[in-house]
Amino acid sequence: MNHDSRPEHLGTICMFTPAAEGGHARYASEIMTALSAHPHADYRYELVTAENVEEQFRTVPYPVHPILPPIRDRYAFKSSLHWAASRIVYYPRREWAFLKWLKTRPDIVGVHLQEWKPWLAASMIRAIQRMGKKVFYTAHNVLPHRYPQWIPKRLMHRWIRRACLRCDGLFVLSDQLAGKLSDFLGKPHPPIRVAPHGVWTVRDCVQGPFMQERLAWKRLLFFGSIRQNKGLDLLLRAADNLPGYAITIAGSPDEPEYFQSEILPRVKRLRDAGMRVDLLDRFVADDELGKLFATHSAIVLPYTKGFVAQSGVAFMALAYGVPMVTSDVGGLGDLMREFKVGITYHEATPEHLIAAIHALYAEGNHADLATQIAAAKQRYSWEAAARETAIGYSVALEGRRETVHARDLRTHPAH
Repeated sequence: MNHDSRPEHLGTICMFTPAAEGGHARYASEIMTALSAHPHADYRYELVTAENVEEQFRTVPYPVHPILPPIRDRYAFKSSLHWAASRIVYYPRREWAFLKWLKTRPDIVGVHLQEWKPWLAASMIRAIQRMGKKVFYTAHNVLPHRYPQWIPKRLMHRWIRRACLRCDGLFVLSDQLAGKLSDFLGKPHPPIRVAPHGVWTVRDCVQGPFMQERLAWKRLLFFGSIRQNKGLDLLLRAADNLPGYAITIAGSPDEPEYFQSEILPRVKRLRDAGMRVDLLDRFVADDELGKLFATHSAIVLPYTKGFVAQSGVAFMALAYGVPMVTSDVGGLGDLMREFKVGITYHEATPEHLIAAIHALYAEGNHADLATQIAAAKQRYSWEAAARETAIGYSVALEGRRETVHARDLRTHPAH
């Protein structure tokens, strides 16, 4: 795609997001769109992504370069050995394609990585910095959700720490994650800036009923990738004592063993006992989301202590005006303390989750829920996320000294 070099800009910042679909691709689209529309934008913004990127992430107000080789789904391989071998070859080839392209772009002054492979990240960052470019990284988690069990935890920690410490600036989505990342890296470390997650932009929001009628349906939704730290098994254990409720599970299994051994048997047992449990164990396309969220009373996010990130699912619920029942881990705790958009529980037991669900449906909460959801949608904007991100860029690229107000503890500078 053609690009121009406008003299009023200080250069171009390139965002590296290989994901062709799903949460990372959607996040990059939202933040890039907001950055491009920033009224005081000092930089131009461009995206590098996979060749097979979805059309919705191509039709955007900034240049998109789909130059990265697409990754094949693990289910396309005959065995786990074939799958592992393909990954060993794929990731270096992907990074090499990006670096080769980047050498042709002297106007790019900064690269913002949304994804990386820990064992390749430090060398990739060094290669970018040798070109005279600054490197930024958004840590959606301190550690990956999952990685091959044969990799020792100490080695994984070393790879991630080394890569993060080489960066010129780090971004996270919540205050809690900022603190955890700072502790993990130790002193000194690059500046860590919180650019809060925004409420997703949706175009298919179906006008739902008043909150009281919605809650009367007693239809609970678990949405998103299915893995152990999302706590779906806890919800299914609690369902034994939720007569009159129905549950929908919508999302692709990220951990096949967990799904087969923990989830499917519990779903079968609940169905045999007469409870309605709908299972959509696949990726749910964007054009299905409006109807899915409009037909449920509440979304349940029973995430466990192993979850320390911000939840994109929570911001999808806000976008569609659906209340939540959540644990208080990760960024969920930050959100739920600021806005009462549902009910939070603190101990990961079926009894506490059941009590939280009943509390959500209690009389007297309905009008306040709708008001709080509206307030949260206004507070968590992509414009605010873009503003924080742009400041982080300027601090590293222009050497601007940042003023941190006493009330604003969201920036964790290097010591």
